[in-house]
Amino acid sequence: METEFIQLGRRLLRAYAQRDYYAVNAMAQVYLAEAENNRHSSNYGNAIHQANTLLGLVELQNGDIDRATGYLLSSARTPGSPQIHAFGPNMLLADRLLALGQRRAVIRYLKACRRLWRLSFGTLLRWRWQILRGYTPNFGANLSYLTDYKSF
Repeated sequence: METEFIQLGRRLLRAYAQRDYYAVNAMAQVYLAEAENNRHSSNYGNAIHQANTLLGLVELQNGDIDRATGYLLSSARTPGSPQIHAFGPNMLLADRLLALGQRRAVIRYLKACRRLWRLSFGTLLRWRWQILRGYTPNFGANLSYLTDYKSF
């Protein structure tokens, strides 16, 4: 059962990589529903984060910044996972929203992520400081982390 759950996540990430946004939207909804049936899984937190991140990216493709912002904040409403606790959340949606001037939402996201990324060593605070001063942080590997099907 858990293997099927993880495979669903991989298929979702592959659909995003192939820019099949219709499939991403449908699969992300299924992935969120399946996550609720797999709360015991160590992948549960990843599923919540990934599905909401990808749904937000699809909303940006559709031009709906408000919905994308909602999904950004929902992606931080995860209990986390071993991967998120160690390496941090994905920042791709946050980065794209920053480019559209959504600084407040991204700062709220970073604040919510503080409880998730236990080993950030001040990275979240540094990114927040940069945004408050009008800069766009270099999110580095966190732009692809948890959204690249090849590494998941």
